[in-house]
Amino acid sequence: MTSTTDSITLADGKYAIELGTQNGRFSFTALRNGLPWRDMSADGDGLMLAMFQKLLEQQDRIAQLERAAQAPTQRTLQRWDVEDGTTEPVEAEPTYTMTMDPHRGLLEIRPAGLSDDQLVGLPQMLAYVEIMNGLPRLIVQTDIISGEVEAQFISLPDGRLVDRLYAMPDIQAIGEQIRARGTARSESTESHQAPRA
Repeated sequence: MTSTTDSITLADGKYAIELGTQNGRFSFTALRNGLPWRDMSADGDGLMLAMFQKLLEQQDRIAQLERAAQAPTQRTLQRWDVEDGTTEPVEAEPTYTMTMDPHRGLLEIRPAGLSDDQLVGLPQMLAYVEIMNGLPRLIVQTDIISGEVEAQFISLPDGRLVDRLYAMPDIQAIGEQIRARGTARSESTESHQAPRA
């Protein structure tokens, strides 16, 4: 009876390397196209085993980094850096926690160390972005829990900001305008490059 404890798939599934036990003994085998191909436990192949374990470690590390990249970023701040950098801190200056979640388009600022039920009546802000009818929209709430919208800003194709749309924009025309600008920019960049020898 074979029991696999770890495995790695390589070359888009062509090869699989399995580490485990077979009939109560150490098993380290390679499969090719899903069929047994090489028994590396019989060879006593320490190099292949070391490489296998290193690959497993690297896969685990990559998975950790991917999870961290997906997680919201959080930082504590007391003040934004001032322009001249000389302002002295104020006694008992409040500390805030800022959480950014780029995958959901959220930015939350709240007094540090307080639970949701302790936030009532204190400075706090939740801002999030979305694409509404083909246009970027920023929504600001000053009460994180209730979710009431305090302000919203919509960016129009002419660069102005408005708080509401009075007419439905032509989403296709906006997309074509953006694509045309991107195409013109890439052509301009290519034309300014020096000829290669």
